[in-house]
Amino acid sequence: MKRFISILVAVVGFSAVALAAPIRVALMDFKDGTGMKSDAALGGGIAPGALADKGLYLLGEQLLGQEGFSLIDRRDFMDQVEKQRPKDMGEKTPTKPSFIQAAQALRADVVLRGSLLSFSPGKEVVDQGGYKTEFSTLSLRVSIEALDSVDGSVVAMVEGAAQGNFRQTASHYTQLSEDDAIGLMEKAIGSATPKLISALQAKTSKLESRPKIKLSLKTSADPALIEIDGILVGTSPVQNLEIYQGDHVLTIGKPGYRDITKRILFEKNAEIEVPMIRTELSADEMKEILEKARLNLISINGEILQPGLIIKMVE
Repeated sequence: MKRFISILVAVVGFSAVALAAPIRVALMDFKDGTGMKSDAALGGGIAPGALADKGLYLLGEQLLGQEGFSLIDRRDFMDQVEKQRPKDMGEKTPTKPSFIQAAQALRADVVLRGSLLSFSPGKEVVDQGGYKTEFSTLSLRVSIEALDSVDGSVVAMVEGAAQGNFRQTASHYTQLSEDDAIGLMEKAIGSATPKLISALQAKTSKLESRPKIKLSLKTSADPALIEIDGILVGTSPVQNLEIYQGDHVLTIGKPGYRDITKRILFEKNAEIEVPMIRTELSADEMKEILEKARLNLISINGEILQPGLIIKMVE
């Protein structure tokens, strides 16, 4: 009987794992963070920036087909990011859009970004009884970060490295091709991927247990930048943006307007209206704002410092 119960528990446990939703992953970018150039023979003719651009494909290739993971088409993700780009009077602004709203629109659990940390040569000269032999090494190192799609925090960070060793003599001289460099990049990302997968599986299970609420926010001067706990999450208006339940610092800002910062305890879904005040206002404009907002504003010595927020908790 005990054996039967043990088998039943094992089967139920396996079924629960098998039925667990896969971790949905979006790829954001892979940047060149190198500080040295290889010599002409060892990758010197290969631009690190161009090599870093291939990192997205190589990382996606490593993750594709991994059990428990679902890879979002990067074109869909970048299209969503572009849709979130702030606009002023219908024109795009230089402010970079946040990836958080785009990730949530595509139901991504994490967003990955990578960096080519180094792509540089090293040399070792060995004296063998008066006969010198030169050994060259080309090293490549990458880092991969996983960002939480709810608040943008880093949930995992891993590194991977690869080396190519070459014997250089007067009669035997090696010059690397782009394929050789891509091969090293593939090995480096391949060495980082298992660590990334392990970290994500551990972290996402904990994050899933954290309760979330949905936040909707609009201002009297949309679009305005919205930051939560110092992280840009998008521009107003936002609808049903997921944030973790709890205490957060909310900041709303726009050029020409006074920044608004409030600390709010979010326990339920919330809808917030934010009356914005320009940095310079005439008496008539101030009166109009007061009449529309119907709020008690914080005032010291007759100077309006910050407007209150209209907060509505939604069941």
